[in-house]
Amino acid sequence: MRTSARFFLLALVFANVSAQACSVPVFRYALEHWPADPFQVLVFHHGPLSGGDQAALREAEKREGARPNVIFRTVDLNDEAPGDLRRLFESQQGARTPWMVARFPSSSGIPVPVVSQAFTPGALKVLLDSPVRAEVVKRISSGESAVWLLLESGDKAADDAAEKLLQERLDYLASVMSLPKLDDSDIANGLVSVAEEDLRLDFSLLRIRRDDAAETALVRMLLLSEEGLEELDEPMVFPVFGRGRALYALAGAGIRQEMIESAAAFLVGKCSCQVKEQNPGVDLLMTADWEAAAKASPVLDRELPTLRELVPAQPESSTIEAVADGGSFPAWRAWSLGMGVLVLAGIGFRLLRK
Repeated sequence: MRTSARFFLLALVFANVSAQACSVPVFRYALEHWPADPFQVLVFHHGPLSGGDQAALREAEKREGARPNVIFRTVDLNDEAPGDLRRLFESQQGARTPWMVARFPSSSGIPVPVVSQAFTPGALKVLLDSPVRAEVVKRISSGESAVWLLLESGDKAADDAAEKLLQERLDYLASVMSLPKLDDSDIANGLVSVAEEDLRLDFSLLRIRRDDAAETALVRMLLLSEEGLEELDEPMVFPVFGRGRALYALAGAGIRQEMIESAAAFLVGKCSCQVKEQNPGVDLLMTADWEAAAKASPVLDRELPTLRELVPAQPESSTIEAVADGGSFPAWRAWSLGMGVLVLAGIGFRLLRK
């Protein structure tokens, strides 16, 4: 393809991105509009599961309110199990039934299981929730912009230094950063359910020990979120936002002021791309009622502006009536826009044919 054609198509791409941009901060848009991708939990067994194991699975699947982002599947190896699943079971070291394999969402592209271990109700409980994850859910649901997880290295001096640097920088950023001004049209279009005064620029920090038995699954998810993290014995920081999405890791020397500021700026800045998969981050397995968290806002009791109130009044003559709410759009603008689109399309067609 000729260079001129590439530039033309690139311009169209940028125009599309600009059209999708909104005034809602990333952390809030993610909470309201990015569902957590589901993990897959496979339970391998020979013959029927015990009554206790079946009850544990039923409780996890059918619980009301706070639910884990998980799809469960039982695989009876006495039956004709699919070949790929049988091979998966046989590839697990020391596997014996009942056995549990939890896999990242397919969208993550992470092939390594989160856990591969004997299935028990207790093991399932540790996989689905933990004290730190429950606290993250609580803080985000209360309106915090993000919770920064500090995964300790085991070197107390290094961990304390990382915490001090991170906390001081977060405090500073919270004092100098500001949230974008919400556009009335974004509220009217349902892109955000809170008013500007209800949004908070607020960061907090939680420390996690790598050897904390209750946090085994969370530690494993964090270390597998990026290739190579498992090999590092340094403190690491993971900003978590939205519906339990880890942005990316800052590790060791990467935990520095400009990197912290860059991550924070992304989280509180305008959501320039509303497509989740085109944004950085990996979803974590959380047990939460994210829909309730996103909708819990005093703005729901307020009356939103109408489209007529958002569109400035135009002269009655030479207008095209809007179908939606009686608003008007100048005819000359409509014709100009239409001709512009036709001209651009013609140019693009010619360039692509050369």
